[in-house]
Amino acid sequence: MKKTLMLVLLVGLFVLPAMAAEGSIDVNAVPLFKWSIIIGGLALALAASAGAYAQSKAFQVAAENIGRNPASADSIRGVLIIALALIESLVIYVLLIDLIIFFVKWGNYTVN
Repeated sequence: MKKTLMLVLLVGLFVLPAMAAEGSIDVNAVPLFKWSIIIGGLALALAASAGAYAQSKAFQVAAENIGRNPASADSIRGVLIIALALIESLVIYVLLIDLIIFFVKWGNYTVN
């Protein structure tokens, strides 16, 4: 996950000036586009780390409770799977928002 995030940030920061030099991107939109990439990457990193922490904490508590009461393993496992799906969906929502921000044509929204 870290490698993918770093790759996206590096490609965005190195390819963007080359595209601006060719005239395919409005020069006034370049700072806004760079900031959208940086903030999107930070938001995705924060969401992924918070999601991973929450998933590990949920699994830890579920494993402890199954260890204390093995008879309730089926009900705990069901609740754990639902909780993990909800936690992971929050990270996917942040990824979706980042992709939307990344693919917006920022040159259309700048004031000339």
